[in-house]
Amino acid sequence: DPQWVSIPSQQRALSLLNQTVALRGVMLLSGGNGMGKSTLVGRWARQLEPRLFTPVYLTQATLSSCGLLASLARGVGKRGSFRRERNLDELSIYLSEHERQILLIVLDDAQNSTHSTLEELRLLLGLNLPSQPTFALVLIGDEYLLGQLQVRNHRALCSRLSAHHLLSPWTLEEIQTYL
Repeated sequence: DPQWVSIPSQQRALSLLNQTVALRGVMLLSGGNGMGKSTLVGRWARQLEPRLFTPVYLTQATLSSCGLLASLARGVGKRGSFRRERNLDELSIYLSEHERQILLIVLDDAQNSTHSTLEELRLLLGLNLPSQPTFALVLIGDEYLLGQLQVRNHRALCSRLSAHHLLSPWTLEEIQTYL
């Protein structure tokens, strides 16, 4: 961390990440390959207070919708299953046991996720409505992910975005400061 150099684009992303998790919102962090999106989110999530937040990282973009639910169940310390209803039960049990903690789901390489996986996440967002949202969701993807979410199949998930930030490349001055 002493070598970490924060630039304005990253500072804005961190501000939006803090807002998103506090409000249990949905955020899209996008940018080109190698821009440091995953590193930035990972570094930020490691600094969250473990008594207040439970981050679950999903980095396998090829997960099916059932695989997503099983990974989430395992991520919160429950037993994952091949059955959707069993995984939903396990997640519901976890959420009722940890009402005061905020579950944070981070889906990396979201542009490679299947329609059914993204739809499963959208359905999970309404798990306990009309009370407060169940969890915060951060989607990390390339600069084309927003356009992908805006097409007909994903419009419902896109409409739930509370924040979007396009991570910009470092300027020459920022690179010189780092070096």
